[in-house]
Amino acid sequence: MRLRTLARSLGGAVIAAALAVTATSSAIAAPACWSADLVRAAKLRQLDVMLMVGSLRCRTTGQDYRVAYDRFLLRHRPTLGKANAAILGEMRARLGQIGALETLDQASVRMANRYGQQAGYACADLGEVTAALADSGGEALVQAADMLVGEDVALEACPVEIAAASLPARRK
Repeated sequence: MRLRTLARSLGGAVIAAALAVTATSSAIAAPACWSADLVRAAKLRQLDVMLMVGSLRCRTTGQDYRVAYDRFLLRHRPTLGKANAAILGEMRARLGQIGALETLDQASVRMANRYGQQAGYACADLGEVTAALADSGGEALVQAADMLVGEDVALEACPVEIAAASLPARRK
């Protein structure tokens, strides 16, 4: 249901209900260990992983949306790149370049495995949202991440930082 509402709102003007959900989840989701900007970056990373894994899972169905996902990437690559750079910058300060890259890669694999094992959204819904995001601006991307990832990122952000701190010192 959330996906259909989101897809409809992204297709036109973003409706007030979507803004209310976004404001609520943003306020709740920010964990103490990361700034609100880094939580937003982590949500964008997680949204990208969700859509990518879904596009691979759905490719053999009647709802193959890989073309829409490719358009989504072309449209939002700069924003997604900045989000990844923000996450890496935060990690790099504590872990060094190699440790930061390894930690983000491990977190991305965990996210991908989670979305691969739990098909939480139907292929048709994911395709509809991905197509709408491919034709939308950056604010819609942030709102979609808030709505679709929501509070889950709080479970990903802090444990990633804690796990990263346990990497051997030689990687710094």
